[in-house]
Amino acid sequence: MFYELRQSYEPRASLIPVARRLTLPTELWMGGANALHGELLEPGRLADTWIIDLAGDLPDTHREAAGLWLPRVFTDSETEPSNFDRLCDLAESVAAALTGAPAVPGWPHPSEPPSRLYVMCQQGLNRSGLVTGLILRALGHSVEETLAAIATRRGALNNQTYVRLLRGEAPTR
Repeated sequence: MFYELRQSYEPRASLIPVARRLTLPTELWMGGANALHGELLEPGRLADTWIIDLAGDLPDTHREAAGLWLPRVFTDSETEPSNFDRLCDLAESVAAALTGAPAVPGWPHPSEPPSRLYVMCQQGLNRSGLVTGLILRALGHSVEETLAAIATRRGALNNQTYVRLLRGEAPTR
């Protein structure tokens, strides 16, 4: 029974509001490859999108259909991700591309922003919450705005280490 239910999961994401003070040509979406919550991601509508894949669970059809697929896989655990500095750099680089700022050298994405940016993990809660939060922070959102946007649209960011990282606090070890 569980196996049959698991087979029905499909990539889904939710639109994350960006502060009204920013006018972006890109919609920011947060979701999961195996999520039950959010709008279904249809491969035929992904050609002008970017997907940041944080769990490596997206089906090949979605990876291939995306305008740009950026795998940045890390484990969802109550520790600071080993690639946290690189995730912060990615968030800064993506935020620059979304706002039309000069491109950050060395990042494998175009400077022209996509119509939609999907930040995806397995269920669309923690890893995608951390990176979506880093992008929102790089766009100038406060910690409170960032956490509220994620909670409103995806339910919560349950990993307390990731919340502390978004607050700029050192994780407890």
